[in-house]
Amino acid sequence: MRFRFVALALAGALALSACETTGGYGSGYGGGSGYGGTQLSQCMRNALVGAGIGAVLGAATAPRGNRGENAALGAAAGGLGTYGVCRWMTARDQANIERGYQQALAENRAVDTSWQSDQGASRTVSVAPPQAVSGPGGECRRITATVTDPQYGNERLPPETYCRNASGQWVPA
Repeated sequence: MRFRFVALALAGALALSACETTGGYGSGYGGGSGYGGTQLSQCMRNALVGAGIGAVLGAATAPRGNRGENAALGAAAGGLGTYGVCRWMTARDQANIERGYQQALAENRAVDTSWQSDQGASRTVSVAPPQAVSGPGGECRRITATVTDPQYGNERLPPETYCRNASGQWVPA
C-alpha cells in the first residue's frame, strides 16, 4: 500500500513536469529583454518545492506507521495546490505583474496596477516598495507583491530579487 502512494506521488510530479514549458514568458516586460523569466513563470519549480514541503509536513504529522503514506499525500496536495495557484495566472496577468515590478523598481516606490483578466475580472497587483539587498549584481532590490482577484482573493507572490544589468535594466537575479 505504501509503495502505491509513493509511486502515485512520483507519477504526479512527472506528469506536472511534462506540462511545464521552458522559458516561461521570458521575453517579458518591455518586449525582448531576453531573460529566462521570473519565479512567476517557474510554476514547475514552485510546485516541486510545494510538494517537498507537503511531504515533510505529511510525514511529520503522521503516526509512525503511516509516515510514508502521509508524506506521499502531503507531496501530492502541496505540489498540486502550489501548481494550481501558480497556473491560474495567464501570461497576460504575468506581464501586468512584471510591469508593476518594473515601475516600482524604476520609481523606487510602492505601486498598484489594475487590469482586466482574460475572463473579464478586475485584478490588481500591489507591489511593496523595493528593498535594497546584496546580490550577484551591483545594485539589487527585493520586490514583494500581492495580487487581488475578486474570485480567488489575495495571493501573495514569491519575493523576487532584481539587479541592474550593464545597460541599466532591472533583471531577475
